[in-house]
Amino acid sequence: MSALAGVWSIARADFLERSRRYQYFATLVVTLAAGVFFVPPRGANYVAFTVDGYRGIYNSAWMGAMMAMLATTALSLFGFYLVKSAIEVDRQTRVGEIVASTSVRKLAYVTGKWLGSVAVLLSLGLVLVADAVIMQWVRGEDRSIGLAAIAFPFAVVLVPVAALVAAMAVGFEAVPVLRGGFGNVVYFFAWIFGLSASAQTDKKLPVWWTDPLGLVTVGRQVDAAVSKIAPHSAKDFSMVMGGGPGAERYFVWHGFEWTASDLAARALWVAVAFGIVALAASAFDRFASGARPASERAPKTWMLHAAESVERITAPVFDRVFAGDLGSLVLAELRLMLKGANFWWYAVALGLWIATLASPSAAQSALLGVIWLWPILIWSQMGTRESIDDTEGFVYPSLHPLRRQFLASWIAGIAVALLLGSGSLVHWIALGSYGGAAAVLAGAVFVPTLALACGAASGTSRLFEVVYLVLWYVGPMNGVKGVDFTAPSGTQAALAATAVLFAVAFTMRRLRLRRA
Repeated sequence: MSALAGVWSIARADFLERSRRYQYFATLVVTLAAGVFFVPPRGANYVAFTVDGYRGIYNSAWMGAMMAMLATTALSLFGFYLVKSAIEVDRQTRVGEIVASTSVRKLAYVTGKWLGSVAVLLSLGLVLVADAVIMQWVRGEDRSIGLAAIAFPFAVVLVPVAALVAAMAVGFEAVPVLRGGFGNVVYFFAWIFGLSASAQTDKKLPVWWTDPLGLVTVGRQVDAAVSKIAPHSAKDFSMVMGGGPGAERYFVWHGFEWTASDLAARALWVAVAFGIVALAASAFDRFASGARPASERAPKTWMLHAAESVERITAPVFDRVFAGDLGSLVLAELRLMLKGANFWWYAVALGLWIATLASPSAAQSALLGVIWLWPILIWSQMGTRESIDDTEGFVYPSLHPLRRQFLASWIAGIAVALLLGSGSLVHWIALGSYGGAAAVLAGAVFVPTLALACGAASGTSRLFEVVYLVLWYVGPMNGVKGVDFTAPSGTQAALAATAVLFAVAFTMRRLRLRRA
């Protein structure tokens, strides 16, 4: 078999395997729904894509530009978490051991996985192309369909983004420290930084290396079109922003005028993506099993002695606090959750706890958000441990697994949130602010319930990690009312969401028990 044939076989098998998963189907449904939401009718109380209040008529050119921006913005984030399992699946299913015994080279294997991931992302883009055609006809502002005007922006803007995101996904999987949940968190912050950098791009800088998502390229051409209509326009570009009925102003967008430099700039990102794939192939261990993972290596002597001393001192206290059958299960769940946390994890957690205790009230929401981000990898285990560790056959036949083990896991997650957030809780109680204290308690219940529901529904930790990171960034970090689960303004929403999420988690857990 030639090298190219091997790459093609790996890419094809990877795409077919992914396209049959539940996660892929769910992503297709969400993508279709997002496409409908992104094309609001006239008179809606929001606008999806405007420049200084101007919105293009829903013709093929505008639909292509708008949907391409939606695809690049959303798939550059959620697409990463969707495809970041190409190598890990082979590792878990032991297919990697078979691959390692063949003559397939590392570069060919990683390239095949990369191309399979690119195909997955582009298939979602094709769904948005179809969505654009349908929504243009449904909205009826201009029913003259031009497939080239819709599809070409996708090809120019989305293909490099898909190549880059897929390359970063296999690159993260090839580096051990970025392979798990820590890499998921790192990518989210890298995405936020890249999106902010694109929005703040100085027009004097070379666009190709400051605009990986193509947003600046699209935005400049739309700005130029609006400037012809309103020369004094502030060019305030916005996506999915609120606005009252009749607040929009309309113009006819005739489409992109692509230059050779624009096309070359987008093509360069494909080359960058392949460079990342080549680096990933060099770092890929080819499923070597000789090296012991860091979690199994012997800890340093002083850390071991310190851990033994702390356990010896706290064991009697824990035995009294967690007395009884349910209490012992909660303690066991807590120990499983905190098993991978080392000395430095506790040291940082203590520092953040002191900061929340001593900080002024104005900083409490943000600091509480930071300290509740710290255990994200601990909470992401909830509802997934039995599936990942293949222990469902031992846990599910136990006595009352829903009433005991499920409840114990939920209480243990809440205990972690309360323990870390107790500094803020003491702060609000000392000031006599029961609204602030209620917000801490509501958030402490909401976050673990979200983790349990995401884990029970998906069986993986990635769903909670990405959903929680988005909520954390929009809520505590940006103070959006109703989403900020650390502030009094979000208490009622957090409690209502907790009730719904608990019902979802309980239902999904019961379904898994029936299938077991």
